[in-house]
Amino acid sequence: MAAFENLRVVCFFLLFAVCLSRYPPRQKRTWPQRARPETTGFPTVQQFNELANSLSGSTIAPANASYENATKMHNMRVYDQPFRVYLVESVEDVQKIMVFAKKHNLLVSVRSSGHSYIGRSTNDDGIIINLGKMKARTFKLDSTRNAAGEATLQSGNSWFEVYKAVDELVTTDGSGKEQRRVIVGGSAHTVAMGGYTQGGGHSPICRTLGLAVDNLLEATLVMADGRKAVVNEQGTTLTDLNGTTTVTNDNSLFWAIRGGGGGTWGVVMDFTFKLHYAPERFRNVLLSWALYYKGEGIGSETMKFVLQQLAQLSGDWGGYLLVSGSELNKDATGSLTLFLNHFGSNDSASNSDVDGLLNHNTFQHQYTKQDKIYNTFLEYEVNAHDQETVYIYLFDSFVQQNIANDENTLNGLSSWLMSLKDSPNDMVGTTCTGSLIGGKMADVASAVTPVNPKFRSGLMAMSCAVWWSDPGVRDDFYIDYALKQRDELAKWGEGVYYNEPAEDLDNWKVQFWGTTTNYDRLLDIKKQWDPDHFFWCHNCVGSDLITVNGTAYTAPQGEGREETVADKCASSSPSFWDGGRMFIALKALPVVLMGLKTASL
Repeated sequence: MAAFENLRVVCFFLLFAVCLSRYPPRQKRTWPQRARPETTGFPTVQQFNELANSLSGSTIAPANASYENATKMHNMRVYDQPFRVYLVESVEDVQKIMVFAKKHNLLVSVRSSGHSYIGRSTNDDGIIINLGKMKARTFKLDSTRNAAGEATLQSGNSWFEVYKAVDELVTTDGSGKEQRRVIVGGSAHTVAMGGYTQGGGHSPICRTLGLAVDNLLEATLVMADGRKAVVNEQGTTLTDLNGTTTVTNDNSLFWAIRGGGGGTWGVVMDFTFKLHYAPERFRNVLLSWALYYKGEGIGSETMKFVLQQLAQLSGDWGGYLLVSGSELNKDATGSLTLFLNHFGSNDSASNSDVDGLLNHNTFQHQYTKQDKIYNTFLEYEVNAHDQETVYIYLFDSFVQQNIANDENTLNGLSSWLMSLKDSPNDMVGTTCTGSLIGGKMADVASAVTPVNPKFRSGLMAMSCAVWWSDPGVRDDFYIDYALKQRDELAKWGEGVYYNEPAEDLDNWKVQFWGTTTNYDRLLDIKKQWDPDHFFWCHNCVGSDLITVNGTAYTAPQGEGREETVADKCASSSPSFWDGGRMFIALKALPVVLMGLKTASL
């Protein structure tokens, strides 16, 4: 018996050593208290069936063949197992589901396209409201709210579907000249507008036309209690389940969804956006440089030059910077790519902004140089490609405009980007995408929306991903590596984009929204419109609060959910057989055993 107790102590110390070796510790999490299949009060199968039969949309259960695809996220590292997935087809469907979920205290997540890389749109043992079938589109070209017209889009539309529909909106002006329209949206083809818009929404043309939230005119939501809310700048129209309508001039909820983050306010059924007149043409410039040749870092000065040049671009230019540490061929490693678009005409003076970039080839290492003209935004956008589903850890920061004049930041960021090739092994890599921001975005006063002011003033939203190709067994080894990379990027930026964050952020309230004043206002709105904090997602407004008997309080880690040793170590499921931590644990074993031997004397 004593030997068994000693073995238990040895195991404890081994696990303790594993926990200590984490770099750095994972963020502690607060989980809401919700009914689960093993708890009293969880609905019966008959009750779930009755709900399903009342809906116009379809229901997917774990036993269904389509369940795996219905629950798969773009980040394959995030895989939860909801009890039911509802493919809704109407506002009434969502209202019925919300009333059912609230009655039985079920965890609810809302999904439109599954691009939340930290899993805000999925959960274990709860229900998923999938908006993918909600694809209605209405265009009003004689809008009194916006000269070029407006578009009302249900949340299941992908942006590429919207771009194709907007491309067909061709009219003529008074002189008979053709007029086309564009809309501010995401670049990835399969991204939908739900979480994208509520997080702020940058775009290839946001430097010219503003963020998605700057172009939002109205939205329709289903609230936690099933009421329907239509919100805009003028106020809120609420319709109760019995059909009673109330109109107020309270526009707080409209303010909150324009950057306060998705998953926490209600189920947004549709958005109404401004349309804009398209320019004469779109110009696209694609440039690529190798960073290393036969081990020599030939791209360091190019990296600095490119960053300085991007800071000088006018608001007519937008697009992306991409940096990869991957091998190009047997001699060249690492790449720096620019994918830039110009919103204007051939006569625009700003065309010359990129002359220096086009001609920069100091070491003859520029291996791509394309300069094309497209007649429409769709012709340009069709060349964008979605990232395939992968195992990744994402992290982000807003690089600011002053990089051009701040030598320390310029050198530091350039050096770190050059180091992306230095991965721990051949199974892991790091890539970064800098989405150009600033320009006309900065003309919008900070108080108009809750987005981080650094989002508006920045040069780029730098989103990076550590990806790996041997998933499962060594996930935590790679996550530890990603956390180190996250901390390196944070040195050279300010704030974090809500839609593309690291999932481990202890100071997420200020990182996402810039100031405690912004967050406190969002929290007050959350308490007003969802007083029970029923809508919950990780690092969302109010996510660290638990409501008991009508009172909200900050809860300790893991409240409402049983914690495992893995939870206590990492707030995730760490791989004990990770090479690095196992090595440290085994090195500690002789010390542990010596301590046991001494204790037994």
